[in-house]
Amino acid sequence: MDNVKMFDTLERRVEKVLGRLKSLEQENEKLKGELAAARRAEKESSESRGTLERLEKDQEAVRERVQRLIQSLESAEKSQ
Repeated sequence: MDNVKMFDTLERRVEKVLGRLKSLEQENEKLKGELAAARRAEKESSESRGTLERLEKDQEAVRERVQRLIQSLESAEKSQ
């Protein structure tokens, strides 16, 4: 194999590797963006869970107060 053919072959291989590198860099950037979006979604989900838990506790507290009020009214009606 003469030098010209050898350099042509090497040049094609280098171009192929550079093309693959560019493709992988683009894919890496895309994956970084998806990871960032997933992390934001996870954080929002966690915050939503905290809000939901707080609202459920508040709802339970209100339910208990309403039940006590109803019992008090029923007791007052019976004693009349």
